Amino acid sequence: MLMKILVTGIGITGKSTFRRGLVRRLREVSLEVVQYDADEFTELRSLEDIDCKTPNGFKKDVLYIIEDIHGLETGGAYMRLEEYDLIAYLLPGRISHLMFWFSRCWKWFQFGQFSWEKGLGWKGTGKPYDYRNILPIIKAVIRDFKNREVWISNDLRAINHFPHLIVRPYWTPRGIRFSFF
Repeated sequence: MLMKILVTGIGITGKSTFRRGLVRRLREVSLEVVQYDADEFTELRSLEDIDCKTPNGFKKDVLYIIEDIHGLETGGAYMRLEEYDLIAYLLPGRISHLMFWFSRCWKWFQFGQFSWEKGLGWKGTGKPYDYRNILPIIKAVIRDFKNREVWISNDLRAINHFPHLIVRPYWTPRGIRFSFF
């Protein structure tokens, strides 16, 4: 039973948190699960967060959870959509999404780095609490919210013909929650 699940969505929606929670729950029921972040984003996480940098082939009887923010882009995705058995698309409401952004902006300001991109790395001065990072961080938020509806609409059209699940991440004072769990 080889199965590949794509976890995707627009930026700052809880994809990594969802992936880790899904992996944890599947392992609790004794399934063999391998997780992978296609952006290879490990700088602010523990090394245990990702099982492999790149899956070298896919083994039978293993469930693969692959997080890829570029999963719906032609040319930028780790694999083609038709290669996945299921697509989990994270779609928060506007208020929750804005709250996720506020939390992320604060972390970025604390670290002095923001907007990680595979191949490009971090933007920012690299100096914690550097006020020169505030304006570019605000521009990133405005850009994403300005394009949010168009990106979501395009994404939903792209996954419409494939097995998919819409996951609703919700902001709560105690942390992110998902409608899937």
